[in-house]
Amino acid sequence: MFVTTHALLGALVAEQVPHEPWLAFVLGMATHFLSDIIPHGDTAMYKGYISGSKVKRAIAYAAIDSCVAIATVLFLFNTKFFENRFSISMGIIGGILPDFLVAVYEVFRFKWLRWFHRLHFYFHNLICSHHGDMAFSSGFAMQMIFLAALISRVL
Repeated sequence: MFVTTHALLGALVAEQVPHEPWLAFVLGMATHFLSDIIPHGDTAMYKGYISGSKVKRAIAYAAIDSCVAIATVLFLFNTKFFENRFSISMGIIGGILPDFLVAVYEVFRFKWLRWFHRLHFYFHNLICSHHGDMAFSSGFAMQMIFLAALISRVL
């Protein structure tokens, strides 16, 4: 899923527990793993990154997605009054932290993060490894629709 999607899911779930920032964080992380189960068209890109054939493309995709996520969160915090910004922030952090930790593992190969990397891809590949992933264009379109629905709920 897009980092933006994970951030908005984290914000949405955190709105449900406005006075429980640590619960918002945990629920944000849970939404990350649950939403990654849904096939979303990025399996081929990751395989290209791992094989070394499409490293620049994968990094560009992640960088653009991260910039969009930052812009979206800043837009939300500057256009809507949230009663408890700390809980919302914790939900967002929980929602995006798994991808950040995977990126840290991919770059530095810290052995203490190997288990987390495996856990992340267990969920990410739960359906795709058995039934295949969708095309990137279909996954992109599906996520754009999902993002529009999330934005309408958060705003």
